Amino acid sequence: MSKMNIPDEAVKIFKELKINGAEATWDCHGTPVVLHKYIEIIGAKLNVSIDSLDVIEANAKDGIVSMKCVASIVKAGSARQVISYGECSPKNNKNAYPYAMAEKRAVDRCILKLANLHGFVYSENEIDDKAPSSKPKTAEKKVIGNEPTVAKFINEMNHEQSYTEFNTTVKKYQGAMIIAKKDDPDLYNEAKTKYELIKANHTRSIG
Repeated sequence: MSKMNIPDEAVKIFKELKINGAEATWDCHGTPVVLHKYIEIIGAKLNVSIDSLDVIEANAKDGIVSMKCVASIVKAGSARQVISYGECSPKNNKNAYPYAMAEKRAVDRCILKLANLHGFVYSENEIDDKAPSSKPKTAEKKVIGNEPTVAKFINEMNHEQSYTEFNTTVKKYQGAMIIAKKDDPDLYNEAKTKYELIKANHTRSIG
């Protein structure tokens, strides 16, 4: 996507964040869309904190999921917090991971809001099913390969994490745990057992 198709406001913000707007975006029928990995980079550069990520609506059978994300950044002694939602249903999603997609959409929207990019550009997860014909297969494999899974959750949890890091990890895999509880009870129980052990240790430490 050429720079001239990116709104001037967005170009300015990309420059401030030292991100190549032409590489970070692509043109979806005239709409500037930011690749998910670059939204993660933006979040890291701004030190965005995901304060909460909650499932508002869940219907696994029908593939309908809605998540609420609360995120914030602290800069120059002042804090700024935003709230956004990620919705996923057969009407706007075709992959087999509605929980993960709803989560990505909610988080991506919050990051774009905190970066003052929301409204000028959009996350690729917002229009995942409308990607150019030259991208879908490669893009879909990449998204699926990076999906949160309970196996990753088990590996990522550890007793050396701080209380805040542990809670962040738990929230990250909340959607995956909901799916596993129904589809893979054994793996779910393994993750739950480890989670409860680490949580108990943190509780004793705080007490």
